[in-house]
Amino acid sequence: MTAVLVVDDEAGMRETLTDILEDAGYRVSVAADGDTALARMRAEDFDVVLMDIRMPGRDGVSVLHEMGGPPPKVIMMTAYAVEDQLRQAVRDAYAVVHKPFQIDRLLDLMGAAAGGPR
Repeated sequence: MTAVLVVDDEAGMRETLTDILEDAGYRVSVAADGDTALARMRAEDFDVVLMDIRMPGRDGVSVLHEMGGPPPKVIMMTAYAVEDQLRQAVRDAYAVVHKPFQIDRLLDLMGAAAGGPR
């Protein structure tokens, strides 16, 4: 089963994504901030990380750069057009999706990142 880490500071977004991904057959863990995400990634292996770019404290781009290896595929999410952060995320992440996103598009990306169709 594909292991996914959902990282978002909004509880509602974490819950919604967890429900959607678990229904699609993924094993989902969550983190509410960048520090917790890094701690979870050090303790557990994930195949895909679905992470918000803009969070209080350590943002998603800095977490992306601090992840150890072997790194999972990272899909970054954003509701904002923060040019510098977005440019870095696009360069280093597997993909970037803009909120609100289409569920089918997200599941297609998740499947591709996990190594196969959903």
